[in-house]
Amino acid sequence: MKIQTLLICGFLMIYSQNGHAGQGDINLAVKGGTLGIGAEVGIGLSDDLVLRGGVNYLKFDFDSTIDQIDYNMEPEFKNGSLLLDFHPFSGAFRLTGGLYLNGNEINVDGTYRKDLIPAAYQQYSNLTDLARVKGTVDFNSVAPFIGLGWKSNHGQKGWGIAFDAGILFQGEPQVSELTVETAFGHASHPEAIRFLEEQRQAIEDDLDQFKYYPVASLTLSYTF
Repeated sequence: MKIQTLLICGFLMIYSQNGHAGQGDINLAVKGGTLGIGAEVGIGLSDDLVLRGGVNYLKFDFDSTIDQIDYNMEPEFKNGSLLLDFHPFSGAFRLTGGLYLNGNEINVDGTYRKDLIPAAYQQYSNLTDLARVKGTVDFNSVAPFIGLGWKSNHGQKGWGIAFDAGILFQGEPQVSELTVETAFGHASHPEAIRFLEEQRQAIEDDLDQFKYYPVASLTLSYTF
């Protein structure tokens, strides 16, 4: 619903400025990049300005060892964008700024490294499979974006391609719902709580790189 609201507000803004939409160009596009696959709709406000709204989706996973815990990280990126392109001198080159409704999150699932268990306790190493650390990492729900790009057929009808690159400022990663699960249920011992707080901080530090997320995309569009 938030994404739909963002797009509707953007296009209402366009239609309230009929005098600036002289070209009336409408762009429909599909795209792929570091935010996954997506679709866009763009409307020309003038020879130099284009307003774009879109959605993107991406899901993947990777492994990371943090503080002796082997984690499987599963990022899931879901976002909607409202972007304004400025084409200096009405050319193909463009500067872009705007906002993303940011549904990006990372699910984490970790187990203790068996090779780090003291020798005296190796006989119990199979029990580490019965204990898991699980949680979710979230970011700011609204994230600003700046970038630059190139569109082959700006100001012309028909098919075109575009390339864009920029930075999504999605804020510090925040771990929520971090729990330790065992074969006997959720641990609530004070030591378990202390351990989880240490892991929370370690995960946030490890994923700090995601607060400035690089965005690059290749777009195929048709202009009416």
